[in-house]
Amino acid sequence: MNKNHKINKKIFELDKKDVSYAIATVINIKGSSSSKTGDKALYNEQGKRIMGYIGGGCIENRIGISASEAINEKKNKIINLDLNSDKMEMGIPCGGYMSVLIEPTISVPTIMIRGMGRSAEVLCKMAKTLGFKVIIQTSKIEEEHFLKSDIIINENKKIPYDKYNLDYFVLVTHHRDDHKIALEAIKNSVPYVAVVASEKKSSLIKNYLIENKLSREQLSNFHSPAGIKLNAKSPEEIALSIMSEIIMHKNN
Repeated sequence: MNKNHKINKKIFELDKKDVSYAIATVINIKGSSSSKTGDKALYNEQGKRIMGYIGGGCIENRIGISASEAINEKKNKIINLDLNSDKMEMGIPCGGYMSVLIEPTISVPTIMIRGMGRSAEVLCKMAKTLGFKVIIQTSKIEEEHFLKSDIIINENKKIPYDKYNLDYFVLVTHHRDDHKIALEAIKNSVPYVAVVASEKKSSLIKNYLIENKLSREQLSNFHSPAGIKLNAKSPEEIALSIMSEIIMHKNN
């Protein structure tokens, strides 16, 4: 059996879950080392090893940091490690030289759009065009307008935040419960929650969030009125405004 069979199986699982990770592969070794050319390990966004082995304590932290950087920068890295160097500062006897290729795989950003009508429909299409995974929460009668979305949830169902791992959540409902839904999303660690609303309603929602003792960091995840200021009027302009803000947030 291929020595990386278990890692390949894990990669398949991670791809299915659509999460970001990095593959670290030993591509060159000189001198003493417990790993061999071709050995692999998987790392998550935080630089924690998920599976595999490419060396002991003297390189584990360095590779983990580099893997996290590669994921954030969205580009491959080659790390050359001098295991004889005092710069490793691990307090563990090492020896030789090692080169490691780090290849990040980035998850597709996921946006949930809750609402109905032309503005929500155009926003869905624009998000798909820009490469987002789109989850729609709407009424049964409106589902036919969102055939380009990846997933459709009925508006009356509770949102399974732990299942979908949302990056962005936009409320286009003008609903009386928008403040409660926004609070729930922020408490479930959605990093960007936007509400399409007037300045007055946006202020009322923000006051509600403050009254519910959200931290300053949590409040920074709330965006309303949604989108950058374009003086948008049409559904297309509103969608452009919202997606422009989301792209700025994503690429920051």
